[in-house]
Amino acid sequence: MASYPSSMTDSEWEILETLLPSKPDTLRGRPQEHSRRDIIDGILYIIRTGGAWRMMPNDLPHWKTCYHYFRLWAKLGHWERIHTALRDMARLAAGKKKPRPLRLSIVKAFGQLASPEFVVMMRVRRLQEEIGRAHV
Repeated sequence: MASYPSSMTDSEWEILETLLPSKPDTLRGRPQEHSRRDIIDGILYIIRTGGAWRMMPNDLPHWKTCYHYFRLWAKLGHWERIHTALRDMARLAAGKKKPRPLRLSIVKAFGQLASPEFVVMMRVRRLQEEIGRAHV
């Protein structure tokens, strides 16, 4: 496989390999044609170049394979978990503290602010205020 500027080095792969989700223990489905490293290199190629999935070079895994894993791992929250772990490693290496997780009360407040019911309530209030100002 050809090497691209977006390809990982061996030391980067050693770190990332431990953070990837484990392979399923079952023997269901087709055997993997490509290594996880090749799939990650394909995903990183698209992220770095900003190109379309279908325009991936032929020496990388097929675009559908890379896209499948990218979407699956995003849906399962693996990318966020990997990002958090890499950020924490980088902070510790720079001599900084790990960021503290948000308190539960803050998480709940953000969840309420993002709920559709809250958005509707705020829009109704804004309309009522605008109507009230128009009648004055």
